[in-house]
Amino acid sequence: MVATKRQRAAAALARTTGAEVDVIPEDAGIPVLPALQGLVPELRRGQAVEVDDAGVLALALLAGPSRAGSWCGVVRMPECGVAAASELGCDLDRLLLVDEPGDRWVDVTAALLEAVDVVLLRPPARPPTGVVRRLVALARKSGSALVVVGAWEGSSLRMQVESSSWSGIDQGHGRLRGRRAKVVAKGRLTGGRTRSSWLWLPGPDGSISSAELASVSSMQERLAARAATAGAGPAEGTDPAEVA
Repeated sequence: MVATKRQRAAAALARTTGAEVDVIPEDAGIPVLPALQGLVPELRRGQAVEVDDAGVLALALLAGPSRAGSWCGVVRMPECGVAAASELGCDLDRLLLVDEPGDRWVDVTAALLEAVDVVLLRPPARPPTGVVRRLVALARKSGSALVVVGAWEGSSLRMQVESSSWSGIDQGHGRLRGRRAKVVAKGRLTGGRTRSSWLWLPGPDGSISSAELASVSSMQERLAARAATAGAGPAEGTDPAEVA
């Protein structure tokens, strides 16, 4: 069987980084974290997804693919912290960061779309229609998914944080422990229907998980058990139910 361009690129990346080659078949969807599956069951190859900010939600969309064996690229996000990405579940061995491509960001994005399964891009401004069409056409041809921070013409899905609150601050003091957020998704990938879900972005343990009321109670019990195992009571201001 003749290797595809993506398989050849993955093999070259593996030789450079020492990571194992495990390319997801190009006719398969790209998996997302279990906590996100109520919003979008999987990322579709050749499709573009909008996210409303460059924070945890954007990085969370890379965690599922990288853990499943996909290579992912990040373009124009110099503030992307590898420690935070690792806590969210990203496999750092499969994450390529291009912090400052300058005026060549379109060419860099195009090159990555031909080589990896998912590219996370933050354009410097709302891109012109010609650039959008070029990159979407390339994603379709290459069988990759494009996740864009900000508005993107013709995207198949838009995900945004509609509201959120932090736990851990009690009467003006304490330490931030977790962010409980209502995430909304709408577009062709949801059949035109609006889906919403409460998520920890991130949770007290740094990961992405459900923050529905039952899950909040479960998280509270786990934190209490962890504190008891450590020989101490729950720390002040760490009750996730405060934000329910």
